[in-house]
Amino acid sequence: MDEYNLSNILKASSDTTRRSILTTLVQQGPTRVTELAGRYDISLNSVSKHIKVLEAAGLVTRKTIGRVHLIEANLAPLNAVEDWFKNLKSIWALQLDALDDILTKEKEMPELSLTVSRQINAPVEDVFNAWLSPEMMTKFMTPGEGMSVSDAKADPVEGGEFSLNMVAKAGELPHGGKYKVIKPHSQIVFSWNSPFSVDDTLVTLNFSAKDGGTEVELNHVKFADEEARDNHEGGWTVILESLARALT
Repeated sequence: MDEYNLSNILKASSDTTRRSILTTLVQQGPTRVTELAGRYDISLNSVSKHIKVLEAAGLVTRKTIGRVHLIEANLAPLNAVEDWFKNLKSIWALQLDALDDILTKEKEMPELSLTVSRQINAPVEDVFNAWLSPEMMTKFMTPGEGMSVSDAKADPVEGGEFSLNMVAKAGELPHGGKYKVIKPHSQIVFSWNSPFSVDDTLVTLNFSAKDGGTEVELNHVKFADEEARDNHEGGWTVILESLARALT
């Protein structure tokens, strides 16, 4: 099988006339060149050239008996083509198996999330409204020491958007999102877009009266990795602490 050149085989079989000649030879067995030529609306010379291409690929053999030239099909080279396609199928199957493993692992792997909470000595209504007020957001949306918010905007309705510019030593960090749910004064759900977030991340805030103040529970879902989750957990913890100071 190694004696046959795959490129020559594929080239020889790429022409419709040559494929037809090969099919005829398989069906009828050894056939004279002149008889083959009579089947096609081309010259004897053209048919001879096609046969020479098939011969070079090993797909036909020639027998000479006196002045008679008989051309016979030789399908052995097709084993090389078959092996090539088998290898392609094997590679493709391996790729599909690998893709299936990745998708299965992604399905089995739970989305990374975090939950932080804080007791704030302020009425539920005040704590709830602070998350919808651009003025208040400039005071407490600071997830790290030395950070500030240069400006904030909010359209506090379901479907409305908000944005704020956090300022750190490294420069400005634009953040924003869209309000998905606003239930006065118990729950706010919003998407969260930042230089460090992934698509479709959601933040849910739940508010409840407790011990004369307000219990705030913040749940943030979907992170690129555990390090990003842990960094956000620290940031939200600081933000809740800043909110508590701003309201008391």
